[in-house]
Amino acid sequence: MQYVSVDVGKGLKLACTEESILSHSEESTVRVMWIREGREDRQIDRLKVEPNGVLELLNVSADDAGNYSCSFDDHDAVKARINVEVRTPPPALRNVWVKPSTILANILWEVAGTGGYPIIDFTAEYRLKPGTGEKPEDWKPIIPTHIPPNSNVRFIALKRQIDVYHLVPNTTYSFRVWATNQLGKGDIVEVEGHTHHSVEELELARHLLAGVENFDTRVWVAAVGIVMGTLMILGLGTCYLLYRECKAPSQLEEQEVIELVPNIILNPGFFDERTEHVPQDENFNNQTTTRLNNNSVVQPRRL
Repeated sequence: MQYVSVDVGKGLKLACTEESILSHSEESTVRVMWIREGREDRQIDRLKVEPNGVLELLNVSADDAGNYSCSFDDHDAVKARINVEVRTPPPALRNVWVKPSTILANILWEVAGTGGYPIIDFTAEYRLKPGTGEKPEDWKPIIPTHIPPNSNVRFIALKRQIDVYHLVPNTTYSFRVWATNQLGKGDIVEVEGHTHHSVEELELARHLLAGVENFDTRVWVAAVGIVMGTLMILGLGTCYLLYRECKAPSQLEEQEVIELVPNIILNPGFFDERTEHVPQDENFNNQTTTRLNNNSVVQPRRL
């Protein structure tokens, strides 16, 4: 088995044997039979067998790939078997799907083949899905614009994926992705995805806008008045309490002076006089003695 590769769109010539080309000139009429596995009817118009038995393929397409065999008309034995590989741009990516969130989405895909040349990069784009009768907007590139096959792309087995940011919640987007090799970009696969609702925003809006149709602005004005009045009363009360706090020390001093007078009489610790009556002397003097709180006796003055 011989193996031959050719780029799509090019021409290809297959010789049955080297001997047939050398021993037969183009003027000779050698009968060479070519058989291709899985021959298609539309291929016949593009096949040409030259007089020397060489099979010429014009404008090769992917359908021309396969196994070819040749033999001479006077021999039943197969002289040559040739496997033809047609190199093409990468085929369409398979299992392309979108995993959307609220403001971002993941595009995932699998590589079905390289087309015969190594894949240079992947490209992905997105745009808003146009409504009925609307003109579609231009496609927006997804950064990086040229996604290397072995970096900046997360691998999950044979799957690749890339993230799209800054999307709008509850919105339908169109996404497309393709691979590129040295022959050009492959078939484009386009899918759609719908971003999710923002649960927090929906709950907040539902509570805030409940009964908004029946809302009376006078109620709002009254509520604001009540709140402002309450704040004013609280402010005045706070000022009064601060004023009392500043005046409290002087009032305490006055209260201590007022309480000092009865304490002098009632409290034994303060100055206290106790008198005793004794009989008069021969001069009829006042013999009343005065006893201080320290138990010392003061006698009356004698005349």
